Amino acid sequence: MKKVLYFALLLVFIASCNTKNKSSETLQFEQKEFVESSDNCVGEECTTIKLSLPVITNEEHEIAAKINQRLVSEIDQIVAVDDATARSTSFAELTHNYIANYKAFVAKYPDETLPWKAEVEGDITFYNADLLSIALDYSTYAGGAYGFKSEMALNFNPKTGGLYKVEDLIDNWEELQKLMALQLKDKMDIWTENNQLKYPESIFFYEDSVGFIYNAVDDDAHYNGPTKIDFPKARVLPFLKINLEPTTETK
Repeated sequence: MKKVLYFALLLVFIASCNTKNKSSETLQFEQKEFVESSDNCVGEECTTIKLSLPVITNEEHEIAAKINQRLVSEIDQIVAVDDATARSTSFAELTHNYIANYKAFVAKYPDETLPWKAEVEGDITFYNADLLSIALDYSTYAGGAYGFKSEMALNFNPKTGGLYKVEDLIDNWEELQKLMALQLKDKMDIWTENNQLKYPESIFFYEDSVGFIYNAVDDDAHYNGPTKIDFPKARVLPFLKINLEPTTETK
């Protein structure tokens, strides 16, 4: 009986060690492409979605799976025409749903046949024990006079898989906005009524610099394009609360 109990405890210990080892593995990335086009084209123009993204390949890693799924969710929000269609659970499903949604839209509105376009390119711009920063450059078009083109940064905590909010990354907003205001004084649509600068929508972390971006819309609901400003990392480091020491590990 004691031998059986010992053997059972040994199995539990080994399983626990394996789980811990997988959870402590360094995240492994692979740039992957996901492309899909519709077959109901207008001339040579087809509805197309193209994604090129750094996907974590050690999927048994609990944190890796969480980050991958959040990346799917965030890109779904970028390319979806409305919140009801942003329900994908994988990149393959996301691209398939995009084409299916276009076909459903054309079936409902036969006169609206202009092809949709969505393109998202992502790159890892910074990675250490406390921060995984993925920059997304994207453009979308789903009818209307203009498409939408911008950038955003997804800043993950590699220890939890959660996304940092902008507020989580800034330690002294009062002083940081004074620095940023010198370059944004003419951008009235990103200031509050109390003459305070709004928080940036994204913070981009690079090896030697930090960027801040705003996607401003004026009072007439016109998109004025992204406004992005960059500073040397050393210049803004005193106002941030995130560890930006580069890692020495090989990814």
